[in-house]
Amino acid sequence: MIGNIEAAKKETALITGASSGLGEAMAKNIALRGHDLIIVSENRKELERVKNDIESSDSAPAVMILEMDLFRPDAAEKIFSFCEKNRIPVGILVNCAGIFPTIDREMRDLGTIENVINLHVMAVTKLCFLFGRSMIERRRGHILTVSSIAAEFPDPASLTYGPTKRYILSLSEALHCEWKGSNVTVTCLTPGGIKTNFFKANSVYIPALIRRTLLSPETCAGIGINAMFRGAARVTPGIFGKFQSIFIKMISRPSTYPLIKKLYFSMKNRSS
Repeated sequence: MIGNIEAAKKETALITGASSGLGEAMAKNIALRGHDLIIVSENRKELERVKNDIESSDSAPAVMILEMDLFRPDAAEKIFSFCEKNRIPVGILVNCAGIFPTIDREMRDLGTIENVINLHVMAVTKLCFLFGRSMIERRRGHILTVSSIAAEFPDPASLTYGPTKRYILSLSEALHCEWKGSNVTVTCLTPGGIKTNFFKANSVYIPALIRRTLLSPETCAGIGINAMFRGAARVTPGIFGKFQSIFIKMISRPSTYPLIKKLYFSMKNRSS
């Protein structure tokens, strides 16, 4: 009931990674619910496109752009300082920005690993605590973090994506338990594949079977945001997402990792 009551109140929502894909869908979904927005990304041109798309509709909420490179170690502090300086109380926080580093990039470039940790671990953690403290003081607020079903199994395509997404899931579960007594909900979205440019942009191979079951970003965003307003601890959207989570977790484990890796790269090479 708490989530439904809070969803009816007009709040300011801050969404990271809002310039494309799932983050853009999150921003547009929350805007349709009447909440003002602060949309965050390093890509100002795409943020302006999203802002114009939202503001082109009748009775659109206010949309503010914040250009920020979330790979920076101090990005979270700068985002929070911006909101404090402009006296904007953020009542909804959506941590959606993400990157998928392929194993070849990880092995040859330590900077890639640093970027993943800064984005998935440091930025998410700091944003949750900085804005979460303010929400606790006001006795209301909603936080949605985006993890992945890759948090549940060793992935031969990337050595840091799954582990950092597992951290997001664990952090969200801890915050959900700790803060629910303060009327602040923390929800973790753990999607399977989503039909966005994310995989192509990060040069990630997706097997044909999984490509046919990809969920639209709009559907995924709606499920995640509904779960957030309900105060759920975690949600894995879609029947296929739930099936992938169970099935892949069953077959991909340390004992089967060499076989899974061989099969994955065999399929990837044949598709090239």
